[in-house]
Amino acid sequence: MTVKPVPAPVSKAHSLALGFIAACLFIYICRIGAAVIMPLVISLFIWYLINAIARFLGLLSTKGGYKLPRVWRFVFAHVIIAAVGFLLYKMVSANLDDVMREAPKYGASFDKILAEVAQRLGLDHTPTLHEAFKEIFGNYVDIGQFITIFAGMLTGIAGKTIIILFYVGFLLYEQRWFNRKMKLMIPDKEREAQVRHVLKVIDAKIQKYIGVKAFVSLLDSFLTFLILTYFKVDFAGFWGVMAFFLHFIPYAGSFVAVSTPCLIALIQHGDLTTLMLLAATLLTSHAFLGHILDPYLMGNNLNLSPIFIISNLAMWGMLWGVPGMFLAIPILAITTIALSQFESTRPVAVLFSKTGLDNHGKRKKREPQV
Repeated sequence: MTVKPVPAPVSKAHSLALGFIAACLFIYICRIGAAVIMPLVISLFIWYLINAIARFLGLLSTKGGYKLPRVWRFVFAHVIIAAVGFLLYKMVSANLDDVMREAPKYGASFDKILAEVAQRLGLDHTPTLHEAFKEIFGNYVDIGQFITIFAGMLTGIAGKTIIILFYVGFLLYEQRWFNRKMKLMIPDKEREAQVRHVLKVIDAKIQKYIGVKAFVSLLDSFLTFLILTYFKVDFAGFWGVMAFFLHFIPYAGSFVAVSTPCLIALIQHGDLTTLMLLAATLLTSHAFLGHILDPYLMGNNLNLSPIFIISNLAMWGMLWGVPGMFLAIPILAITTIALSQFESTRPVAVLFSKTGLDNHGKRKKREPQV
């Protein structure tokens, strides 16, 4: 009688090595396949946002005593997203034209500021704005050329919109069969229930994240617009809108939202006192919203480690540029929530978390393994 050998258990070191190799392979594929994978990921988030808006409209209509039909909820969700996208496109286009017209004035003002700084520092040579751009970008460009390059980059992003819309359309078309597919893929009822529980937890946390961030970002956008209007800074409306989106990027977004309007104010007015007052006001506003109101409303919902937030922003920014930085935190949150639902990967989720504790200050309870 032949006895079949019992396979040896996989050691933790072996599992970690396999996980590290899989992570490196995943990053490599995301890098070389960015042209295909990034639009797909963006379309997944847009598809999710459409469904979230449709559910929200359904809740509002139910409270009003009338259940809005599902078809109309999705129609209104599409209209809302399309209207917001169109308004943003028109605002960015109009402000790019304004910047092109005002570029010579900014160049002259910046050269004057550089001359004053060089004189105070006792420098023999006074650098110009053209030389500064040449030093930064490696070749000779002026503001007009730089804006043209920036507009070309926006055109390239807009070109991907068609692909994203196709992806979103197919996802919306196929979602009617998602429930059936899950039942066929997971015949075990108990295991199916556990998988649905994981998806429900991810959905609830991401919905709260998007809702709180959107509300605080609206406040940030409004306050930024008021502050820049008070200090008579050019393009106050544009930077008010940009503050809404930059608030979704932790740390780096706030830096750009404060430093860039301050630089414009310095070039526009050439007054250090105005610059200091503007910087202090913007920093106070961002500190209150980002470090007091945002954590209070979020209730430490995502519980993510700051060091992993920063490293995740850097990694996805390197892989996919600015769109990657917007997607970095939702991707990290989804990954952490999913890993916390499995016994073998829960230590990695604890490592990604801020404190290793839940929202009530207690250690995370172990949930049934999926």
